[in-house]
Amino acid sequence: MRGIAPGADIFSCRVFDDTANSGSSFGIVKAIRRGIADGCDLLNMSLGFDQDNGPPVVDDAIKDAIAEANAAGVVVVVAAGNDGRKPVSYPAMDDLAIAVSAVGRKGTFPTKSSESGDVAAPFGTDTKNFLAAFSNIGTSLDVAGAGVAVVSTVPGGHAPMSGTSMACPAVTGVLARLLANSPVVLNMTRDADREDAIKDLLFAQAQSLGLGISNEGKGLPK
Repeated sequence: MRGIAPGADIFSCRVFDDTANSGSSFGIVKAIRRGIADGCDLLNMSLGFDQDNGPPVVDDAIKDAIAEANAAGVVVVVAAGNDGRKPVSYPAMDDLAIAVSAVGRKGTFPTKSSESGDVAAPFGTDTKNFLAAFSNIGTSLDVAGAGVAVVSTVPGGHAPMSGTSMACPAVTGVLARLLANSPVVLNMTRDADREDAIKDLLFAQAQSLGLGISNEGKGLPK
C-alpha cells in the first residue's frame, strides 16, 4: 500500500513507552529538537495533553520548542484531540502549530461497523461528509483531515483506525507532496518566513466542506 507521500523520508522519534497515557514534556521537547537538527521540514505530532475537566494547559517547554521549530523553518502539525467536542488540546492550540480536526465520509466504511458510531452532526454541504464525533473543536483549528476508518499499518498487517491522530499525518502527507512540488519554498532559507510559506502552501489547497470554521478551520487540504 502507498501512502499520500510515498517518496518522503520519514524520521521517527519515540516519545511514549509501553504504558497507557505515557509520555512527557521532556520527551516531546527532545523529539522536536531532534527533528530540527535532522533537517526535517515537517513535524507530525499525533499527541496531546489530557484535558480532564479543565481548559487546555499550555506547557511552556513545548511552547518554546515549537517556537524553535518555527524559527528554523520547520512546520509543526498537531492532532486536535479526541475528547468529543472539547476545545482543541495542547499543543495543537499553539499559535505556531497547525491544528487538525478529524472528518469522515459516510459510505467509506460498513454501516454496521464500529466506525458508524463516529458519524455525528454537523454534516457538510455534501451530507456524506461529517465531523467525527470524537474530534475536538474550536477557533484554534487550522484544517481538517481524513480521520475515520483510515487503513493503517498494524503489527501483522493492516486495519482501519480512527482519530485526529490519523487525520494529522494525512494532512502532513498532503503538505509533504505540496512542498516537494514547490522547490522555491523548499529551498528557502530555514527561518520563520520559510515556515509561513510552507503553511501558505497548505492553506491555499484547503477546501471548506461546509462544516464551519470551528469544526474544520480552513477546510480539507487536497
